[in-house]
Amino acid sequence: MGSRLTPWLTAVLAGTAAGCIVQDRSYVQDRPSESVGSWRIEHRIDRITGKPAPSATVVTTSTNNKTADIRDALLQVTCFEARPVVRFSFDLRVGADRNSTFAYRVDDRPGDEVEATFLQDHRTVVIDDPTTVAKFIEDVSRGSLLIVRTASLFAGRTVAEFRVVGASAAIAPVLAACPLAEPGTQPEPARRKAAPNDRRPGSG
Repeated sequence: MGSRLTPWLTAVLAGTAAGCIVQDRSYVQDRPSESVGSWRIEHRIDRITGKPAPSATVVTTSTNNKTADIRDALLQVTCFEARPVVRFSFDLRVGADRNSTFAYRVDDRPGDEVEATFLQDHRTVVIDDPTTVAKFIEDVSRGSLLIVRTASLFAGRTVAEFRVVGASAAIAPVLAACPLAEPGTQPEPARRKAAPNDRRPGSG
């Protein structure tokens, strides 16, 4: 993408060490960030717990069939509640939990829809199911091109292509800090998930 970074993406890169667009002072850098292939690795320490909280990030652009715009998109693998999660952030609304789907494909291997959560900002999609996360990491670690697609009744279809060469090395610090769940085990949820009738107003 060279030096033609949009203000949104510039802000994301500036705040990548915090895992969000604005600076998060709950983290400090453990050592300088580094690059592996297309990935940027942030070596962070949680100031509260003192534990490592690394992240691996790739940025690209996305297209939407309704807006016809080219927008920025970000893929991040990081730790949340002591386990790895995959987060996609888009510079436009891509869907909501009740009427949207998420699918991906790596290289020439056929892909499919997977379980994912559309957050209330309608721009962020998270994969946090341990089995799905493990399969995603395995797939991108063996590939070079990741294609993702969100499909929504109100936001249309958004497609992004990420260059993921070097994924295995880039994600390794994350897995060292928060390992994947052992096969056949399911970690206890740290928080109660909202029941269908327990959603806040306007949650999509």
